[in-house]
Amino acid sequence: MRLDFSEICSRGGRPSNQDSACGRSDGGKACFVVCDGLGAYSGSGIASEICAREMCSEFMERGSATADSVAAITEETHRRIIEEKYNSDGMYNACTTFAGVFTDGIRTVVAHIGDSRVYLIRGGAIRFCTADHSVAQLDVTGGRISRRDLRFHRDQNKLTRVLGGKRYFPPDVRVFEEAPRAGDAFLLCTDGFWEYVEESEMEEALALEGADGGDMLRFMENRLISRAPADNDNYTALLVRALTEEE
Repeated sequence: MRLDFSEICSRGGRPSNQDSACGRSDGGKACFVVCDGLGAYSGSGIASEICAREMCSEFMERGSATADSVAAITEETHRRIIEEKYNSDGMYNACTTFAGVFTDGIRTVVAHIGDSRVYLIRGGAIRFCTADHSVAQLDVTGGRISRRDLRFHRDQNKLTRVLGGKRYFPPDVRVFEEAPRAGDAFLLCTDGFWEYVEESEMEEALALEGADGGDMLRFMENRLISRAPADNDNYTALLVRALTEEE
């Protein structure tokens, strides 16, 4: 089994891109991260770059696919962002979301902070998705709105957790006691992506005959472009597929 990954990272209709992504794989060990710097705060693009780079580097150098290890890497990344903020002008309020997948060939860990998401597609269907840290998600949990209504809810971008803020918030972590299975796919994406791509279209993209990961992402991106307004947000997606050695 091998891991194949493809990504798109676009500024959309904005003047700059504050999203970042990183993917690294070496033997059975691999790490994939997407980050979305909060656009309202100066320097958040730098925060997202630090987050993506540091989380991948730390995991590949010394991490293991356990909840404690990934939580420790997240906290260390938070400290790196704080250090950069205090050593740089214009980054005082900089912060970012992140979503990541980490595997050591034995276990797989999914972790996130904010409203960047990880989807697990297995057997042609979405089997797992992270839950956003947002006011709108609290309304979903409380039964006040449906998950479908969350996409464009007025409180969708009001986040309850970020990385690099004045207070450290731990990530939500899900541990799978196995490496990715052949045929599995993880889709990591920022809110600028999942807002305009329906879950059924994610499943449809993964089922495209003869398509590689780039083709699948372009299929989803075309759906996004057909719906998003001219001034739409940055959007990023990283697709990780577990393939047999023959594929």
